[in-house]
Amino acid sequence: MTSTPVISLLKRSGNSSDRPSGSVVVNGELALSFGSADPGLYFEDSAGSIRKLGPPGYGTTAPNATPVGLLGNSRGELWTDSNSSAFYLKVWTGAAWQKIYASFADTAEHANTATSCLIASGTISSFANTATLASGAILASGVATMAGHPVSAIVVSGLPSPTTYPSGSLLYQIQSSGTTPSGLYIRVLNGWAFT
Repeated sequence: MTSTPVISLLKRSGNSSDRPSGSVVVNGELALSFGSADPGLYFEDSAGSIRKLGPPGYGTTAPNATPVGLLGNSRGELWTDSNSSAFYLKVWTGAAWQKIYASFADTAEHANTATSCLIASGTISSFANTATLASGAILASGVATMAGHPVSAIVVSGLPSPTTYPSGSLLYQIQSSGTTPSGLYIRVLNGWAFT
C-alpha cells in the first residue's frame, strides 16, 4: 500500500472471559475479547442475547466459569471438557452443559437409544443385562454378558457367548492376537461358525 492504512478498532478487551453486556453493545455491533484463555467475538442478537463467535473452549473448566464481564454462556457455545480421558464435546443449552453423544455411547441410557453406535467396553458394566442395542452397533471387548443384544455387530477382540444371541446373528470379529481369525461369524446351533 502506498497510502497510510486506516485502523478500525472494535470494542475490545485483553481480559479472558470479558463478555460484553447488552448495555455495552447494541444489536449487531461486534465486541472482541482477545484474552488467550477464553477469546471470542461477541454480538447482540435481535432478541437482546449476547452471542459468541470463536473457538470452542478447551480444558477442565467451562468457558466463562470465572467471568470478568457478562455472566453465563451463549446458547450453542461449545466446550471440549478434558476432565476425563474421553474429552467430551459439550454444548450450552441455555441452562446447562449437555454432553454430545453422537455415535458413541459410554452410559446405559445412551446405549439403549443409539443406532449404529460405538459402545465403549467400560459402558457394559454399568448396565450389564439391561441394554437393548440397535442392529449394527460396534462393541468393544467385554460384551459377553449382555442379554439385550444386536442382531449384528462388530466385536473387537473375543467372540461373546453364542447363547446370548439368536440363531442367525452376524458378528464381525477384529482379532489382533490369538488363534481365532478375524472375519464374519454366524450364530449356528450352539456356537459361532466362521464364514
